[in-house]
This record gives sequence, structure tokens and C-alpha cells, in this order.
Amino acid sequence: MKKMLAFALTVAMLLCATAALAEEVDTYTSASATKTLLSGDALAEAAALLSENDSDLATLAQTKEEGYVAPTAAMAQIMSVNPDGSVGLSTISEWRYDASEEGADQVTIELTYGQNALNLSEEGARGTLLVRLDGVSYLVHLDVVSSDEQVYTDEAYEAGEFDAHYSGAANRLSSYTIVSDVLSIETTTMLMF
Repeated sequence: MKKMLAFALTVAMLLCATAALAEEVDTYTSASATKTLLSGDALAEAAALLSENDSDLATLAQTKEEGYVAPTAAMAQIMSVNPDGSVGLSTISEWRYDASEEGADQVTIELTYGQNALNLSEEGARGTLLVRLDGVSYLVHLDVVSSDEQVYTDEAYEAGEFDAHYSGAANRLSSYTIVSDVLSIETTTMLMF
């Protein structure tokens, strides 16, 4: 009995040591068989689809110009991590996906002042854009490269300088334009929210 227990303990220790020496795993998809990390042609196709369904980030003044036609943009959600470790989640209509021939693709989002805007307003912050198109959810993982705060003024608001869906006028809230590099894109057909 002692030999069997010693053998089992030795095997357990070897397994733990082997696991500790294992290569780094894919941190995006390794925990879920329902997600697929895109690469190659699938990544290029996803980038093109996201570009076709994004917003033009027009200001209110631009939407009032003669001949302006608003794109049929998909609603999206942006996620970040709050200071207490909980998830920040905002539904947004103002986002743009820019595919790049050189370097990283980029996503630009417009957020009204709030915790999610503050979480993503610093260079190096991380977030995820969630977009559902044709029954597939795209999880676009982001690394913030720049953020521009537009401070509320009555003059700027009355001139239509804020984005067309800006909702912070009643409380005189700032608006943030946040530009991020795309780190990766995953797809899933199972998203719980």
C-alpha cells in the first residue's frame, strides 16, 4: 500500500512539474472550445466584414450637411476592466474598424464620460469590442494607443461638434475618442449577453 501511495505521489509531482514547464498557451481561446481565434484569410474576411458594418463617427454637424447619408452601422459593446476588477460594459453605436495593409488594424470608438471611458482613456489600456453580425459574435481584442477628451462646452455642443449620438449634454459630460490597435479577433456563436 505504501509503495502504491508513493508511486501515485511521484506521478502527481511529475505531472505538476511537467505542467509548470509547458509552453505558454493561447490566452484567448484555450479556455473555451466555443471560440475560434482567427488568422489568415478568416482574419482578413472578418476585418472586411467589420469595416463594412461600422459607423462613420460623424459629428452632429456633419449629419446635417446636404447629401449626408448615415451608414447602416451595427451596434456594438465595449468591455474593459473596472478598478475594482469587475467588468465594464457599454453599448455603443459610434465605432469604426480600419483595416491596414501595413501594421495593426485599428478600432476607433466614441464614448461619453463614464467608467468605461475612464478605463480605456489611457495608452496601453486593454478592452474588447463585441460585434454580432449574421449570427456570429466577433470579439475584437484591443490595445489603446491614443485617447482624446473633448470637454463639454455649450458652444461646442450647439455647433454640433460632438458625435451624432452623444448623450452627455444634460450633465455636461466630456466625450472621448479612443483609438486602439487590434490584438486579435475571435468568433463565437455562443455569447451569453
